[in-house]
Amino acid sequence: MKKILKIIGGIIALIVLTIGIIYFFFPQKLVDFTNSQNASAANLKLKTIEVNGYQTHYYTNENSTAKDTLVLLHGLGDDKNSFVPSAKFLSDTYYLILPDLLASGENIKKENLDLSIKGQVEFLHKFLNQIGVKTFNLGGNSMGGHVSAAYTIAYPKDVKSLILINAPGLKLDNHVVYTGFGEVLKNEEDLNKVFSRVFYKVPEMPSPIKKMFISQINESRDYLNNTIIPQIKNGKYFDLKEQINQINSPTLILWGKHDKVVKFDVAERFKRDIPLSEIEIIENASHSPQLEVPELVATSINKFIKKNENSNNNN
Repeated sequence: MKKILKIIGGIIALIVLTIGIIYFFFPQKLVDFTNSQNASAANLKLKTIEVNGYQTHYYTNENSTAKDTLVLLHGLGDDKNSFVPSAKFLSDTYYLILPDLLASGENIKKENLDLSIKGQVEFLHKFLNQIGVKTFNLGGNSMGGHVSAAYTIAYPKDVKSLILINAPGLKLDNHVVYTGFGEVLKNEEDLNKVFSRVFYKVPEMPSPIKKMFISQINESRDYLNNTIIPQIKNGKYFDLKEQINQINSPTLILWGKHDKVVKFDVAERFKRDIPLSEIEIIENASHSPQLEVPELVATSINKFIKKNENSNNNN
């Protein structure tokens, strides 16, 4: 019996040691595991498909019996995991598609990609057609919302309803969202300053995870500043001011109240110029409310889509 207990104790010690090694030296594996578990909890599976030879990664609950499709797009510097927390509350109701956009997430930063908003729109259009999705509800946060609005302008018959979550896309009062990333991050204090622009309350996280994020942000900084952002600012659909009145899809402008990245006058202009639009303000949230209050965001999206479906059925 003592021998068995020693063996069990040894196994437990080995497991603890392994977890400790991963925690301190390989935090990315811990993050990947957490993302995978969160996706599973939302009934999402990771899929890949080639779009014109470009390997594209996305989450979906493709075996869902839901008839209504919902596509959700992440922002700049983010990836398909952005909407996974909200997807947990939507996966029983919708056929969900959460793609990595061009040069984002697991999609490679390949040369000669068109990373303008128009380029992302055309990539998304080809991707959705390739997986057989023709009409759908479309939403996005930050740049993902910008792409969603531009997509609705380019392909109005495809989009049943539009959800813009703290989305840029309008150049007002010389306020430009895509200003790039500043100085190289040197320490956790610098990282907290970055997070304070995105979150109403900076999330607590272990030091090894913070160091991992510092490294990742610094590594991607030049590509974002020198490749992606110039293409966005110099490409088609950068400023949608003169085109948003063409959006005829019912539109929910969902806004984290304490956003320091996109000014609220952008939300007000969306509301003013998009004919079938409404604003909903989210308290205790900033630029990425789907990460801070995922259930609330999911509830708002679902209520809006259902309300417009019922309205269409009654007409």
